[in-house]
Amino acid sequence: MTPLPLAQKSAGWFFQPVALGRVAAMRFLAGAFIWVDWWWYMPWILGHRHVPGELYQPLFIARVLPVFPVPSYWLVVGTLVVLLAASIPMMFNKAPRLFGWICAVAYFEWMIIAMSYGKVDHGKFGFLILLFLLPTMPKARWGDRKHLSEHVGWGFNLVQIGVVCTYFFAAWAKIRYGGWEWVNSATMTWAIIRRGTEFSTWLLDYPWMLRLSQWGMVGFELLSPIVLFVAAKRLKYGIVAFFYLFHLTVFLAVEISFLPHMVAMACFLPLERINPRELIRNAPGLPGRIRRKLKARKAVPAQTRSGDPVPEAEPAS
Repeated sequence: MTPLPLAQKSAGWFFQPVALGRVAAMRFLAGAFIWVDWWWYMPWILGHRHVPGELYQPLFIARVLPVFPVPSYWLVVGTLVVLLAASIPMMFNKAPRLFGWICAVAYFEWMIIAMSYGKVDHGKFGFLILLFLLPTMPKARWGDRKHLSEHVGWGFNLVQIGVVCTYFFAAWAKIRYGGWEWVNSATMTWAIIRRGTEFSTWLLDYPWMLRLSQWGMVGFELLSPIVLFVAAKRLKYGIVAFFYLFHLTVFLAVEISFLPHMVAMACFLPLERINPRELIRNAPGLPGRIRRKLKARKAVPAQTRSGDPVPEAEPAS
């Protein structure tokens, strides 16, 4: 039976080959963020080793799967030690499948410990998907653009869908729980009063701009799935750059960061073009190459149009 054209197009999009060099880059970014997460981004998770077990209210998945014990001192510390230890070889592609699975399971437990006391972050969803898909991908090296893999394309497409779902369902939750008053009321005014910075407090004098930003935020989140279906690479990269700019603006305005989400979102980008060894090798000669290119541009004679008269040579003195 011949597959339908729509099914062929869907399969072609879903399993579009991706260079293995992107896998090496994403493993490095994921492992590096695990250290940033523990040390700077969410250091308060480690403090749960001192929290009484009576305050533990496990998330739904921890209630469904009875394999998550009540966090104790040694469980919290042990999970962190295993997570950090496994992230280092994963970063540098040493037995990446083994240590990748250890990282994924340990970080999942780390999130159960973090989010079972009343605070649940939706910005970690895409990063968790990334951690569980990286171990399924083959061993890779930086800058490898020759070897392509449909399996890698499938995995990164799942991460991209997770990233987009984070936006889309955030808008859905705003409308479901806050109603249309979320965009028509003083939501951003309240946020700036609580967490405003020198970059955003001046907006309190212009409430119409804050209300407009609320509509723009929900509209952007609802339209975010468009990035999955854009064929032109430059346009896709431009949309992803807008996503990053959006998060930078939010951080400067109310100091809310989506750093793990931004790490997962990097799988949209052609990171296989980056080769650290070549960058280090070529760094000393980079200023000279830039100067030579600038001189070469200046040396190129200006092109004249076919209808323009050609100036005669001046007579020798």
